[in-house]
Amino acid sequence: MPNILIADDNEDMCQIISDVFREEGYMVAVAYDGASALNELKREIYDLMILDYKLYDMSGLEVMDALRQTTPLLPAAIMISAYGSETVKSKARELGVYEFFDKPFDVNMLLKAVKKALNTKEYKIVNSE
Repeated sequence: MPNILIADDNEDMCQIISDVFREEGYMVAVAYDGASALNELKREIYDLMILDYKLYDMSGLEVMDALRQTTPLLPAAIMISAYGSETVKSKARELGVYEFFDKPFDVNMLLKAVKKALNTKEYKIVNSE
């Protein structure tokens, strides 16, 4: 079963999302800030990351940018936020975010997007030496 990382500084949001995905049979880990998410992505291989745009220590865009610079295989990424301006969404797409959900969002729609992303996932090679 796919391995999903949820990175959001709102513990209740992490709990709700992780419960939904665990009930669907996914393996789920949680990070409450950007640094923890990056450390977790170095430690474990994830198929998909659900990433909040605003984290305590950095933005989700900064997390994605750091991943692109350090990780040869990027997991599929879905970003969530209550602050999703068109500029943020455009930058997220440039960094490889599969889909962007504005908070509040329908958890069933998120689940559907995750399944679609995992079924059509193409890893992006960012470090080809």
